[in-house]
Amino acid sequence: ALDASSFSGSKYPERQLTKAGNQKKNGMCKSETYVLDASFNPEEFVEDIKKAKAAVGEATEEDAQHLQHLVMISQVLLYGGHILLLAGAAMPWGINILLLCAAAFMIAYARCMKWAIIGHHVSHGGYDSLQKNHPDALPKHYKRGVFAIGFRRFFDWLDWMLPQAWDVEHNKAHHYYLSEEKDPDLVEHNFELLRAFPLPRAMKYASMVMWVFTWKFTYYSPNTYKELALSKKDSWLAKNWPSWGKKTDPVVVFDIFRMPAMAVWNGKPLDAFYWFAFFAEWSLAILPMLVSVALPAVWPLLLGRAGLWFGATTMQQAATRALVTSVVADMLSNAHAFVIIACNHSGGDLYRYSTSCKAYSAEFLLRCAYSSANFECGNDLIDITYGWLNYQIEHHMYPDMTPLQYRKFQPLVRSICKKHGVMYVQENALKRTWMMFQVAVGDAAMKRCTALVPPQAYGKNISEVEGSKVAGG
Repeated sequence: ALDASSFSGSKYPERQLTKAGNQKKNGMCKSETYVLDASFNPEEFVEDIKKAKAAVGEATEEDAQHLQHLVMISQVLLYGGHILLLAGAAMPWGINILLLCAAAFMIAYARCMKWAIIGHHVSHGGYDSLQKNHPDALPKHYKRGVFAIGFRRFFDWLDWMLPQAWDVEHNKAHHYYLSEEKDPDLVEHNFELLRAFPLPRAMKYASMVMWVFTWKFTYYSPNTYKELALSKKDSWLAKNWPSWGKKTDPVVVFDIFRMPAMAVWNGKPLDAFYWFAFFAEWSLAILPMLVSVALPAVWPLLLGRAGLWFGATTMQQAATRALVTSVVADMLSNAHAFVIIACNHSGGDLYRYSTSCKAYSAEFLLRCAYSSANFECGNDLIDITYGWLNYQIEHHMYPDMTPLQYRKFQPLVRSICKKHGVMYVQENALKRTWMMFQVAVGDAAMKRCTALVPPQAYGKNISEVEGSKVAGG
């Protein structure tokens, strides 16, 4: 069996990386630039990564038990949090504050777990092979294409994003166009307006607070829905996308006003109706989550109408407290998710590319390291807090692994990167969030290059990079 020591000792200790330029040409590079030099051995790097993955092995019943353990924790936090919320809303003011605060944190934590850990890994197909090899180890809905789809959304993972839309935006576009302009999660591109806007620096940083506490509703939900709409080539929304609109630009909730105004400005007033139709469809997608956030306020009112209200406060006061606590819980869930997600691929030390590459090629696997940042990792307390997004490099190399497999895979990948002189970033999430802020407001810029591996390193043409078909799914 392989372990980290199998790849220890840098084979290329004196490797000098070719610095990629930061100048622009057609939005990206001034000229062809590569990060690694011609002595890099891409075939050997790929072979080592594949050996490490094979050493981790297939998912087992231990992975199934671990998933059920995570699900149980999230359920206890979610339902326990709502019970504390109702109890806190019913108590006199003062002694109820601790209960309401605990309720908000528990609901927020549970919501983040259901997305970042459970929904994320199941939707990537992390347990599909387990379902095939150990058919009785897990309930059948823990499978990609089934989990949280249709009515199961209400039981498995209810959030602002429609699961099908997130699958298109994240599992396909983001993972297979990582840090290219086609990557819908490319922070530097998505914040181009803020970066260029002539605002005082302090105001730019202050504006980021709004995104931290609302980003799933204000950005991620409408933008993932845009990706879903455009993926349905025969849909009305895909066929009638405004000709003046750039498909790689993000769609945010404020565009319900901005885009119709832009349509008029561009001399296409009829296009304003396109955006009204888009946001009308999107509103239906988020309606269940709106109801979920508002529902705790309904409980005291229903109990009061039935003559069953037990609280020391009026049912109207309790309803107000419940609603405020539920909204705060959602804001905390946004903030938690933002810190562990939004900074994964952003920072002045990470790269973006002007070319695409084949999935699972050397270039693809290297981009996972040069355009991703890991956090601390190694045990359930740390990994659950980080939503298992602290294994970002390994996750982008092979998205369909289970959480426990990533824990085994990570030290092997780190050793392989050290052996081959490949960059491997692992830092605290708060530091990475600050670095993401710097990129978003324009105080820092990501490094830019054509690709990581120069053509000479392959000993053949550059078929793995420019012009090659990018895999998806």
